[in-house]
Amino acid sequence: MLSGKSFAISGSTGRLGCETTARLEELGAEVIPIVLKGYPQKPKRVEWTAKIDPIIIEDVPGFKDIKPPDYVINFHWMVDRTLSYTEQLQYEIDCGLQRISYFWDWLKTLSCDRFVNISSTKVFSTLNTNPISTKTYPRPITPYGIAKLTGEQFFDAYFNTSDIPVIHLRLCSVASYGEHPTQILSQLYQSAYADKAIKINAGHSMNLLYIDEAVDLIINAALQAGQLKYIVATPSIKIDEIAARFEKISGKELMAEYIDLNPGETDPIFKSDLHLLEDSWIRKTSVGSMIEKMIERYLSDSTI
Repeated sequence: MLSGKSFAISGSTGRLGCETTARLEELGAEVIPIVLKGYPQKPKRVEWTAKIDPIIIEDVPGFKDIKPPDYVINFHWMVDRTLSYTEQLQYEIDCGLQRISYFWDWLKTLSCDRFVNISSTKVFSTLNTNPISTKTYPRPITPYGIAKLTGEQFFDAYFNTSDIPVIHLRLCSVASYGEHPTQILSQLYQSAYADKAIKINAGHSMNLLYIDEAVDLIINAALQAGQLKYIVATPSIKIDEIAARFEKISGKELMAEYIDLNPGETDPIFKSDLHLLEDSWIRKTSVGSMIEKMIERYLSDSTI
């Protein structure tokens, strides 16, 4: 399907980077999986399944043998939530933008079909009123949201005079095996199968996208995005309902306390652009199938 097309993937050893690299290989594309300065040289919580190895590049000379790609997908981003609010913000902007300025300098010399920047719906917050669309002015309140918005604005400005169209994908939460253990499905698994006491944010909703669908939508954005910004979010679902489905599918009872962790807070309602990126080849996963896949993967992992 993608024979003759080439993709450079930065942040290739992260969850989405690993899956995107492997999926592109499966679809017949040529992949350049790049690891930039400071990023993990090997995946932390998942296996590297692609045939090609990650390419570590820490300065401009490292690109001398790299063939200019048709498309660039930027997953490179680093967080450290042990830091203070201000330190987190400084860390993310430093690691995600400044330290790897040599990468942006290299890209600016190229003529790529599209540069797809993976952003987040966290660029919006409770400061925004519903419904939230791509026309809504972002008002983030977390260091992550502020830094991601800064990244968007940086790329728009920096590549303004280049031959590279910049596309921003504001993704909702992406569920997958190997996700951070604080994520909802991993929390539910630990509660059901390891008797971990957890708290369910009762009365609140979330938007949850499975990694297979997320990866395919990202690839399709690189191929044919027709606008500059997209909100990529599934319809919201009550967190209580996700927990109830998990109990039913697993056949296990959760060790969970149902409590409103955000009293008085209104959940975001997104006018999603996901449908604009859909195509016949894109994999779709229902919440039930998502839970089944997660349980199957975690049960097959003997280290858990």
